[in-house]
Formats: sequence, structure tokens, C-alpha cells
Amino acid sequence: MKVSPEHGSPHGGVDPTHVEAVDAPHAEIDAPHTGASFGSATFRACGVDLQAVTIAQATAQIVDAAVFGEPLEAHLCNAYTLSLVDDDPELALALATGYNLPDGAPVAWLGRNAGTAGPIRGASLVQSVLDSGLGPRVRHFFYGGCEGVAAEMVERLTADRPGLEVAGYETPPFTTLSDDDLAALALRIREVGSQIVWVGLGTPKQDHLVRRLAPMVGMPVIPVGAAFDFFAGRVEEAPAHLHGTGLEWVHRFAQEPGRLWRRYLVGNPKFVARTVVHAARDKRRN
Repeated sequence: MKVSPEHGSPHGGVDPTHVEAVDAPHAEIDAPHTGASFGSATFRACGVDLQAVTIAQATAQIVDAAVFGEPLEAHLCNAYTLSLVDDDPELALALATGYNLPDGAPVAWLGRNAGTAGPIRGASLVQSVLDSGLGPRVRHFFYGGCEGVAAEMVERLTADRPGLEVAGYETPPFTTLSDDDLAALALRIREVGSQIVWVGLGTPKQDHLVRRLAPMVGMPVIPVGAAFDFFAGRVEEAPAHLHGTGLEWVHRFAQEPGRLWRRYLVGNPKFVARTVVHAARDKRRN
């Protein structure tokens, strides 16, 4: 554990204002390095360019950026994320320059001809990057979830992976961070020697934060949403036989219908409609 339990909130969980590093190397607070180049094939969905990569290739890109101190604005784009782009200028701007990965079978299917082997799921990407980062001792920072989730996630991940380097974790406030709050967060992340930041705030809030935060911390910032709850044991992940089938959403919806009905019952048809519209536009332009 990298956060001392005596600094938890009076209600349990983690005090979101406190981060404590253990054996963290001294981090100079200087200007971030230039961003990483992707160098992979891409495909388009809903007007967004996505990387046609395997999870192994995405993992290598992220770990390399972490080791060399390069900012990387990653976004895991599922059907719901892409359905929001036309109505959310801030999200569209974030995805215009981000390292966009196909999250969810329907999005991955659109990239088959470009070389996409399957969806890059948030929870799977976390596990792959954590495992790959053990050798170079990459230091991870976790920012997200409701009270106690990040602490529980870290506890389980470190128990499963001896030697995992956790620089710190925080439970975010429910409000959008001001510029001053964001600068303070970036400083805390860098001061404890972090090399990768994992964000779990939900779409599109987490994607908005990635665009603002990544250039300030000079490292990969990766939004993985519900993966925080999965690893903390708060929400049951879909069974492995549903991964990549396009039916994971049914499992998620059955667990939280009141919260997720709009995402799936409105977002999925909206994604299909906008995929068709943007594909027609791209065809006319070409």
C-alpha cells in the first residue's frame, strides 16, 4: 500500500486530498516532454480516428511512453462514447488528438479491415499494462471511483501482483476540477513519482479530464471507467465467454438498469445511426 491508512477520511476510504508515496524517487517538476507518435494503422467510426492495434501493441505504446516520460492522451472508445461526439464539442476535441482505442466489440468490428483483432477492454488493458510494467518498475497512480473504491482496487491489484509499484491514489470530488485544482492534482501526481495515471470517472467526464491533465503531467493518462469498480469488487465483470461477443452490455445492464438504461437503450441505436451517417460523409469526401 502506498497511502497511509491513518490519513483516511473519517467515514472510511481515502481522503481525496491526501497522497503519500513510499520510497518514491524525487520528481523534478519541469515542462512535460513532447508526445508519443503512434505509427499504427487507423480506422474511422463516427468521425473519429481509432487505432487498429492489438492489446499487446497498445500496451507497448503505453509502457514505452511511461518509461520515456511522454504524455499520452488515451481514450477507450466504446459505442456510447462515440455516440456522444457530435453533441459534445469538448469530447470531440479530446478524441481529435488522442490515442483512441476500440473498446467494445461493435467498434472493433468496424476496424477489422484495418487490422483490429478485437476490442481493447478497459479492465484487460489495465491488467496487461500492469503486468508489462513490472519489469521496468513503472509507477502507477489511480484517480477515480467513489469513496473507498481506489483504495480497494489498489489493495487487490497489489495482492495479485507482488512488486507492483503504486505511487498513489485519490478519490476525486464530484465536481469538475477548476484550473487551480487541476494544477494541484498534476503537481501531486508528479511529486510522488508517478509514470502512468489511471482514471475512473465515467464517460465523457473522464475523457474531458484526460485532455486537460495529460499535457500537465507528461505521462500516459488512461480512462478505464468501470474497471475501478470491477477490480475493487464493487461490480461484477461480465464473464469471459461474453468478452468480444458484443453482448457484455447485457450483463452490465442487468446489474444496473436504473443507471445504465440510457447508455445502452438510447446510446446503442444512436451509435448505429451516427456510424451510418459518418460513413456516408466519409465516402462522399473520398
